[in-house]
Amino acid sequence: MSKKHKHHKENESLEKETQEQENCEINDKEENKTSELEERLEQALRAYAACENDKKIMEKQKTQAIDYAAEKFAKDLLPIADTLELAIKNIKSKDDECVKEMLEGVELTLKKMMDTFKNHGIEPVEHEEFDPNLHQAIQQVPSDEHEDGQIVEVYQKGYKLKDRLIRPSMVTICKN
Repeated sequence: MSKKHKHHKENESLEKETQEQENCEINDKEENKTSELEERLEQALRAYAACENDKKIMEKQKTQAIDYAAEKFAKDLLPIADTLELAIKNIKSKDDECVKEMLEGVELTLKKMMDTFKNHGIEPVEHEEFDPNLHQAIQQVPSDEHEDGQIVEVYQKGYKLKDRLIRPSMVTICKN
């Protein structure tokens, strides 16, 4: 083989090697870019999921804020309902005709107030059994008619706004 021909073959071989090296480098770069893109895509998907979760949390908080916006107002109205109930209790003990008419007016006022409360999700706490989550025991008294821990008397009604307690009932419970 001639020198020229041998030299030409070496050049071709060298060129082939260089080409293969360049191809390997290009493949490595493409693989790096692909893995980098996959990593960025995963980060973007995680960020999107976090945003969606935050959006759901904010929507829930917004709904709760709307649902319970009347809580302070309701708390301010409860003493008025208490006063009307006390007036009814006191007026019922009188026999005078004028007092009976006044009683009727007070009862109608209280009924209208309770209907308004109900329309806005405000309802009295039930008093069947003592529940420390709903009732505040202010006194313990002996009673032959009640079992230990049962409610004997309700001094002040408690109220809930939807499922949230806005004022516990003040009750006397039996302690034998």
